[in-house]
Amino acid sequence: MSSADPLELLRAGSGLSVDAEGRFLHRGEPIAHARTRAVLWASLARCDDGRYEVRVGRERAYVAVEETPWVVRGLAPPEAPDGPPVLLLADGSREPLAPATLRVGADGVVRCAARGGQPARFARAAQAALAPWLDEDPPGSGRFVITVGGCRFAIAPAEAD
Repeated sequence: MSSADPLELLRAGSGLSVDAEGRFLHRGEPIAHARTRAVLWASLARCDDGRYEVRVGRERAYVAVEETPWVVRGLAPPEAPDGPPVLLLADGSREPLAPATLRVGADGVVRCAARGGQPARFARAAQAALAPWLDEDPPGSGRFVITVGGCRFAIAPAEAD
């Protein structure tokens, strides 16, 4: 389709976005209606060209994503003794943290893999909630590890933010 296609222009101008804290927005304002948010999250998909879109029935609209739509909004206790904390994702889903995927960016933001290996970003509250699971190793170094199932995983610097 050409870039002048009216439907493509409408889809691109939808005003939908996901911010760095994992909030679905319309023209910069948070979408307050819970059912609307649920439908948007459930229909969010990545296009072959790297953009994100929502599909509801026959309608499609592109979604501007600040970094990644998969934002960790909080943490829940492990599902099993000595297991990893559970990620509470912005779309309402939950999954155990994969501790080997934890990284910290140059911006100080923690990231990990979620949703089948997709990049996920920790919101501020979730990053603070991760603190009880972390140990500084060695003390005073500014380097951190998380211990899960008796294994220690270093939180490595991210290769690229």
